[in-house]
Amino acid sequence: MGRVLAQAGAKVIWLEEGLATPRFRPNFANTNRWHMQEGGTLVSQSLDAMMPIAAGRGVGGGSLVNSAICFRTPDHVLDDWTRVLGDDRYGPARLAPVFDEMEARIEVGTTPDRVAGENNRIIVRGAAARGHRGGLVRRNTPRCAGCGLCNQGCPVGGKNSMDLTLIPDGLALGAEVRADTWVDTILVEGDRAVGVVGEVRDPDTRTSVGRLTVRAPKTFVCAGGIGTPRLLHTAGLARRLGPVGEGLHVHPGNAVLGVCDHEVLMWKGATQGAYFETDALPGVLPHTLTVPPEVLLTILGRVGHENKAAFQVLPHLCGCVVMISDKGSGRVGAHADGRAAVSYSFDPGDVDRIKAGMVETARVLLAGGAREVLAPVHGVGVHGSVDTFEAALNTRSIHDFSLYASHPMASCRMGADPATSVIGASGEAHGLRGLFLADSSIFPTSLGVNPQLTTMTMATAIGRAVAAAG
Repeated sequence: MGRVLAQAGAKVIWLEEGLATPRFRPNFANTNRWHMQEGGTLVSQSLDAMMPIAAGRGVGGGSLVNSAICFRTPDHVLDDWTRVLGDDRYGPARLAPVFDEMEARIEVGTTPDRVAGENNRIIVRGAAARGHRGGLVRRNTPRCAGCGLCNQGCPVGGKNSMDLTLIPDGLALGAEVRADTWVDTILVEGDRAVGVVGEVRDPDTRTSVGRLTVRAPKTFVCAGGIGTPRLLHTAGLARRLGPVGEGLHVHPGNAVLGVCDHEVLMWKGATQGAYFETDALPGVLPHTLTVPPEVLLTILGRVGHENKAAFQVLPHLCGCVVMISDKGSGRVGAHADGRAAVSYSFDPGDVDRIKAGMVETARVLLAGGAREVLAPVHGVGVHGSVDTFEAALNTRSIHDFSLYASHPMASCRMGADPATSVIGASGEAHGLRGLFLADSSIFPTSLGVNPQLTTMTMATAIGRAVAAAG
């Protein structure tokens, strides 16, 4: 967004809650401290289940710590958005050249086999054996070394995250960045937003060192599916702007692990570098699980001597995350101290689709080289047969699952009706002129694929329309 406006000659100032410069280290404690919203403690709460939700922060946002996966928005999703908006500006034909441009700029390409690693190759072999679409996935990692550390911050500069691409493009055109700034107020005069006010914090202690006010004819909130509604609630604008925070989608899912006779070393190779899909499971997108040994131990859920014995099996584990395009939804509000308040309710059909996806994933892992499969679901156990795995899984409820989500979206939806959406097709808020949103929170529906490329493409399209309108 800022890059596009700077290209049009506007004076642009980016305000970012997180660090100006990444502090990457190869461990998740460091990642949570420096590069995750609320220290990596975001959790949705409901009667269904507790579910961690990952959301990055820093100059570069979630691209600093994501898996770099770059799926285009499926055409059927964009067709749905066209119907919701009564406007075809985000239809497949109109967005195709913008997708082309963004993919070229961040150098999206298929994961090379030389850096894929055995974990991804198992998925590729298994998917091919099952006759599924998929294989090595497209990612914006032109200099990937296959170290498996994308989610902790690339240590070799191999990933074209936004701090290495679109943000420098804007800076070269005169844009400015003010990091370590917690925006809590949106200035309003009459029916217009005219700027923001935020607290500037020491990057190490997070204590306040002053207040910063930026006045501007156009204000853009691009803090993501959690951060944007949280800010609008904190700023006291939620009631004015309609269903702020309502309809949150998160692509929930669960994992399936395979045990191989040969060494796999799940933590080596391109992060989440393979996937598969099948028409028999619409809205289900399994892709490689890439986590370090300490996380694997947590997933296995063992204690005492069983946990110690698990060290022997860790090098032989492969895995896949089963992600769904959810029909269930949640809500994002804000606590008095500014932290996000997140709740989520599962649709029963979503639980069934997760289970069905896990069963097919078990088949893929066994076809790709695993001899046994298991899942982080209470009471399921270890199985050498898909039939017994499926039978065990079918007896479990959502309360037994170890759930995870990392794609918050659709919480400040774009739409034609102010009663059911926060912004119109232009990106401008229905209830406040001069306020624009441009991030994953604006998606009218669940996306069904990893949202990075869609977010960049939509922000670019909105930015160009705003610049053209003057």
